[in-house]
Formats: sequence, C-alpha cells, structure tokens
Amino acid sequence: MKILEKKNDIDTKGAKFSTAGRPQNLSPFLNHINLTLIIGLPASGKSSLIKTLLNGTPQNNLYNNVFNSVYYISPSDTMELDLPEDKIISLDKEPLEDILESIMDVEKEENENDPDDPHRVLIILDDAINYISTNRKALNSFKKLVMNGRHILGPHSSVAIWIVSQKIKSVPLVIRSQSNQVFFFDSTRAEKEVIRDEYTPLDKKEGELLFDYVFDEPYNFLFINLLIPKDRRMFRNFNQLIIQEY
Repeated sequence: MKILEKKNDIDTKGAKFSTAGRPQNLSPFLNHINLTLIIGLPASGKSSLIKTLLNGTPQNNLYNNVFNSVYYISPSDTMELDLPEDKIISLDKEPLEDILESIMDVEKEENENDPDDPHRVLIILDDAINYISTNRKALNSFKKLVMNGRHILGPHSSVAIWIVSQKIKSVPLVIRSQSNQVFFFDSTRAEKEVIRDEYTPLDKKEGELLFDYVFDEPYNFLFINLLIPKDRRMFRNFNQLIIQEY
C-alpha cells in the first residue's frame, strides 16, 4: 500500500472550554476529571488505596484538597472515609439516577463560576455497577455525567467519577470504554486479559510478564493512565514503568 499526502497551510486547533484547569497540587501522573476504574477482589486493598488517594502521602499530595465535594455512594457505608453525613449516600434509599441529579443540582448552586476558584467534585460509586448496568435511567444519567464532566456544573468546574468494582468484566464495555485511568489489583487470568487487551499496548506474552512483575507482592496494583503516552502509561503502584520494546 502506498499513501500520498498533498499538504496545505490550514491549521486546526482544539476547542477551548471554560473548565476547571488542572489542580496545581495534584500529582502529575493522575487525572482529575472523567472516569476512573478501581478494580479488585475483596480484601485486595481497594479501600486502602482510596483512602491514600484522597489523603495523599508524605511524598505526594495525590488527590488531597483537590475536590470541593466528595460523595460516596454505595449499597452500604462500609468504607470509612471521614466524609460529612450528607455526602455518604445509600443506594437502598432512592434510585441512583435521582441521587446523581440531586448532586448535580446542589453542586451547580455551589459553583461560583470563578476562574480563580474552580469547583471540582468527586463521586465514588462503590459496588454500584449493577445499579447502573441494569437500569436504563441510571445508565443514561451516568453517561451524561461522564461525557460532560468538564462543564456539567457550569463554567470553571469539573466532575470526576470513580467506579469501584470487584471485576472489570462486571463493568459494561460502554462504561469502561469511557475510563481514562484504571487501578487494577491481582485477579483471574480472564480479568487480566481484559485489562491487557483494552488498556495496554502489550501482546499476550508481554502482558503476562507485566502482571508477574507488578503482582509479585500482596496488595500491589497496576495503575494505567490512558492520557499518558503508551510506552509510559503503566505503573507498579505509583512507580512508573518505562516500556522500551513491544
């Protein structure tokens, strides 16, 4: 196959949004908008990871002091995140779509549309994927939120959503294809194959080498940031892995 290119001087530039810029104190390898997946079996370390992300470490701020509001939505409030009572919401009390719409209404009111003081919101959905995938209204509300996270609360705002699930295969493809970063704890061969195929540039053999390297100790996780170039988007915990050959 031969490709010919006829050049011209037309230049194109990306659209500009009045969205919340990147937080200055956020670690450079983390994303602050759109969808994050946190995948791990029971007792794998998901809760500890979430607490670390929100509170930071002595070396890195991670997500501490990034968000104006953090909501934790789950069928049960088993994770202790030291949040205000009104930010811990049980899915047994009202439909998920109503919860999401209510959060958006509240946070739109809180947003002062100030470019010098951006309004950022985090919604954590823990063990709630069935409430999304089996309910069309909930799915539509969720998709609207994810796809418009840069501006759904108005100018100079952003919304981040973290889905916490035991299995990546439990998250419908239409949802997981919207994610821009993934935290994945050791799991089955089938689960690893989905992660390798959808989120890494590796073939099967290379993927096996990666998983063996990352999961050499309990509670280790593979972190993948899809907004980073493919040869350096993978991390062993928070240690960046440089892939030199594919």
